[in-house]
Amino acid sequence: KVVSLFEVCEKNGAKLCCGFQRRFDESYKSIADAVRSNKIGKAVSANIFFGDHPCPPIEFLLTGGDIFMDLSAHDVDFIRYALDDDVVSVYATGSSSDERLKEAGVHDNACMVMTFKKGTVVTLTMSRSACYGYDQRCEIFGTKGLLCVGNELANSTMMSDKNGIHQSCLKHSFPERFNVAFGAELDAFAETIINNGTWPITREDCIATQKVADAGRRSSSTKEVIFL
Repeated sequence: KVVSLFEVCEKNGAKLCCGFQRRFDESYKSIADAVRSNKIGKAVSANIFFGDHPCPPIEFLLTGGDIFMDLSAHDVDFIRYALDDDVVSVYATGSSSDERLKEAGVHDNACMVMTFKKGTVVTLTMSRSACYGYDQRCEIFGTKGLLCVGNELANSTMMSDKNGIHQSCLKHSFPERFNVAFGAELDAFAETIINNGTWPITREDCIATQKVADAGRRSSSTKEVIFL
């Protein structure tokens, strides 16, 4: 489907701009630039966590998209870009926190282990529901150091009393967490369309990301490692 979309656009002289917003987020851009410029040496491993919020209603989960296809794409694209490398194998598994989901064979929690050509092993853990807010974290460990993207709180207020130190929950969801990134993405889109600029996410990036997400889906179903 991704290939056919690009073919239709190319045939009609239109640009297809796929919006992976982590490419435009200052924190994610910063660690990608650091990895690509060898600031932490050889990247050995990475751990990524995607905790969605708020949790979609059970009706959506029972009839909606697959967790691997819905949640993994942004982080898969980002880690491919940061490592400047391609995935060669995927092993994935999932679980269901609700009996209705389990009976329907629907996972609302899942984990993917991706091995890259240069040897980096990346674990991506995903959940449909982080009750405390939109939880998005990334750690990349290298031979010379560690890079991390942390969470953003709804506000920076901190209260200290005899019961401890209290802070707000995380930002509510993706519009709040990636608000600035979406703005930068729109600027890049305008530059691409109006001034014939180059969109940073290529056809090859989109196809590779789709293949990895689909490999996660298939691996979870077959309980086998999928080689790409």
